[in-house]
Amino acid sequence: MNANPNRSWTEPGRDPELALAAQRGDLGALFTLLRKYRRELWHVCFALTLDRQRAERLVHDTLLRAAKNLRSLPTGSSMLPWLVRLAAHLATAAARSGTAGAGAEPLSNEALGTPITEVERPVLEAFASLPEGERLLLALDTIERIPYGDLAVIAKREVAVIMNQVALIRARLAREEAA
Repeated sequence: MNANPNRSWTEPGRDPELALAAQRGDLGALFTLLRKYRRELWHVCFALTLDRQRAERLVHDTLLRAAKNLRSLPTGSSMLPWLVRLAAHLATAAARSGTAGAGAEPLSNEALGTPITEVERPVLEAFASLPEGERLLLALDTIERIPYGDLAVIAKREVAVIMNQVALIRARLAREEAA
């Protein structure tokens, strides 16, 4: 879960000043900024890949890409939505190139890093069958408990669209689980 659920994911806090310092070559500011969101980013990457090793690789790749492209962070904005979009783009690119294999392998205890009960398996399989974008949206909503307004900023969509999409995803999962 989000370490500080009262703080909005889209609230910039000190991100702009740290980003500016990092853009000017301050490695301490860069590492502070990237370390600050590592936990949330790992949750996002795990939701995208449903595999512990691939999630760790995606976190690594996302942080590397973020460090290289820090200048493209919009001025005055929070780093976390930018990192989430970057991770989603990298996961999609890896899936298209065939290097990620997201969803291609059946869920296993080894991949997830924890035993799966027979009660959990149908829910996880239904979740795994969702497209990456829908998995990400549902994970941010349900697991990280991100408010719809913040989800809209992260996804760059209207709040009403996000609310409708989350409701449709939940309804579809409920039908699949009941089947």
